[in-house]
Order: sequence, then C-alpha cells, then structure tokens
Amino acid sequence: MSSPTAKRPRQPRMLLEVRREQVLDATLRLLNQHGYAALTMEAVSKEVNLAKPRVYAAYPGLEPLLVALLDREEQRALTALADAMPAFEDSTGFDEILVTALTNLLQAVAANPETWRLLILPVGDAPAQIRERFETGRRFALSRLTDLLEWGRDRRRGLADLDLELTAISLLAMGEQAARLVISQPDRFTPERYRQFAQTLLSTMATPIDAG
Repeated sequence: MSSPTAKRPRQPRMLLEVRREQVLDATLRLLNQHGYAALTMEAVSKEVNLAKPRVYAAYPGLEPLLVALLDREEQRALTALADAMPAFEDSTGFDEILVTALTNLLQAVAANPETWRLLILPVGDAPAQIRERFETGRRFALSRLTDLLEWGRDRRRGLADLDLELTAISLLAMGEQAARLVISQPDRFTPERYRQFAQTLLSTMATPIDAG
C-alpha cells in the first residue's frame, strides 16, 4: 500500500514547439478580435492560459512573437495558394482549371479563416509588415494566374485577344473579394456558390465556335 504522503509523479513539461504553436494561436485570436493595440505579452499569457515566464520562454518579446506569427501565417497562405492551382493539362481544359483553382482556394479560406482574416482583412491598426506579407501573397497569386492565362492563350477561344496582364489583375481582384466575403459572411457566400457562379459565368462568356 502506498504511503499517503507519497508525491504524485511530476507531469512532463509541455514540449517547447507545442507551446510555441499554442502561443501563436492565442496571438492570432487576439489580433483578429482586438487589434494590435491590445497585444501585450500579458494579454497573450492570459489568452493561452500560461504563466508569463513560459510565454517569454517561447518568444522573448512582442516583436519576435509577431514576426513568428506572420512567418507562419504567410507560409500557410502561400502553401494554400500553391495547392489550389491544379496541373495544366489539356485533358482538363482552361475553364475547369480556373474554376477548380478558385474553389480550392475558397475552401482553404473557409477552413482556416483566422489566417486569411489576418492577411486579407487586417484590423485598422495593422503594421506595415501585414501589408508587406499580403503583397507577397498577391504577387505569387498573380504569377500563377498569369501562367494559367499564358498556357490557355491558344487553348481557349478569345483569350489570345485579351490583354492578359489586365485579365490576371482582374481575376486576382475578383478572387480577393470572394475570399473577403467567404470570411465575413460564410453562410451567405460559400465556395460551392462561387464554384457554380464561375462555371455559369465562363460558360456564358464562351466564344462560340463557328459551324463548318
């Protein structure tokens, strides 16, 4: 029979990488809910329910904490953008690739809205770093859209007659607005609704092929 005074085994300390992820998650919630003015190490400590020394052990101050958060969320967004675009295959066709890319991206936004809200709908006191990260994502998305348009130029009637640079910029603006609506009004604007809209729009705008 064990002694009543016997001590319980000490619980293993949380792995540092796990703690860091929890701190980043808490910081992301705070930023999206209350803005940058409310961000302090004490506020993060309360949000994550960890003593301040443990928060400081994960990140020694607000600046490295914010940089780590932005690095993580930017990488998540860039990975989603890269994964959204299917391979360019003649058997698939330009329209289907474009619709699939839009649907995949909006599904990623719907699945992880906090990341995209930080980058696409930053609060009013967001620092310049947020704008810079957003522009990095925009440039990447624009390059992928341009690649798709170049590939489809000779595969879809009408594309060769368009200014492809302006077309890519216009498609990007439409995609950004779609992402904002999916974030801000998820019940009304869904990826599936946008998929059906894009399919119908492209079908309506298709250049008819002359008979004979």
